[in-house]
Amino acid sequence: MNRNLFQINVLGSSFSIQTDEEPGRMEEIIAILKSRTETVERELSVKDPLKNLVISSIMIIDEFLKEKQKSGESGSSDSDEVERLTLQIMERIDRSLE
Repeated sequence: MNRNLFQINVLGSSFSIQTDEEPGRMEEIIAILKSRTETVERELSVKDPLKNLVISSIMIIDEFLKEKQKSGESGSSDSDEVERLTLQIMERIDRSLE
């Protein structure tokens, strides 16, 4: 598979990740994350980047799970996968901030 390098600039941090995701999909994911973190900062007055990211992640995952419920999909394996991916993203962000 072809690996693509993406530059992410969120909450004053900048780092690169490599992924085999399609460029358009990654751009959409990054745009959603940026939009959500801007909303959290503006509407909830959360200035701490880590707190903002955690709150934003919780909100995004909540929306994802609600959409899955609407479509009739359920299962703990999907929730486990979301949790695993969220923890993986947070670990990468922590490493990039060190």
